[in-house]
Amino acid sequence: MSSPTKRLHPASSETAAAIIESAMAAMTNSSSPALFDVTIICTTDDYQASYWMERLSNGICKSNSEIATSTTTTTTTSNYPMVLAVSEDWSSPSGAGNGLGTLYAFQKACRVANEKYGVDLAGELKEGKVSAALYHTAGKGTRLAPLPASENNNKPGVKL
Repeated sequence: MSSPTKRLHPASSETAAAIIESAMAAMTNSSSPALFDVTIICTTDDYQASYWMERLSNGICKSNSEIATSTTTTTTTSNYPMVLAVSEDWSSPSGAGNGLGTLYAFQKACRVANEKYGVDLAGELKEGKVSAALYHTAGKGTRLAPLPASENNNKPGVKL
């Protein structure tokens, strides 16, 4: 009976090292940052949602709609990268919590994507056409106490 061949740890192979090097280069490239097609932010209130929608849409997630070639400049009308900031307006006074709140935020983001951009976000994700990230920052941050209190009960304002 032969003994099974011992597999090397993926990080010890040259291929893994090349993958890690490529990922690090992509993450630290400030001239062309790697972005998700859709960035969803779930906030505590509509004011924060409006703030993050504006800040990210005009900042790091700003669309490069002009593509320059050697002879012409073409303007595209892509919806991506897309920022969808929604507030958690759960009817319970204690909020939805991380699990339900995240699912609820995704449902609201799908509605906003459809209403604002005419995009079926859930369908495009299911078909693998787009990538998305959801950041759930809603809530008072009671498990982080007393840190959020130092930021006027603004959990995403806590600097770690």
